[in-house]
Amino acid sequence: MHPIFNFLVTMAQGRKTGGRKKGTPNKPNPLKEHLRAQSTAYFEPNITIEDAELAEAFHASIGDKVSRFDLDMIMMKPAERAAIQERLLRYHTPQMQSVSAEVSLSDDLTTTIEERLAKLAAENDR
Repeated sequence: MHPIFNFLVTMAQGRKTGGRKKGTPNKPNPLKEHLRAQSTAYFEPNITIEDAELAEAFHASIGDKVSRFDLDMIMMKPAERAAIQERLLRYHTPQMQSVSAEVSLSDDLTTTIEERLAKLAAENDR
């Protein structure tokens, strides 16, 4: 049998014939790693509050730590802060989607629930 034919038969059966082995991690991407590190650092509390007025704004104490993100947020107007929070929510909260349903009623609408349940029970006993 020709080697090409063997290859095609193997592929048709869904067997893996090459490529990476299962569980092999993706190649590191230096740009992604750099951006991830920058983003993480932005949200990490690593700035010490040394000003009493700033501590009051954060409802914190002098010596507590805040992040660069916290500082940026405190300097924004309330409407801007709300818009930023809304955008951030999209990344960790599932977005609700509308669901539509078509319902048609073919039964007699004048029957009571008890009558419908009795009918269903009778059908179930058969």
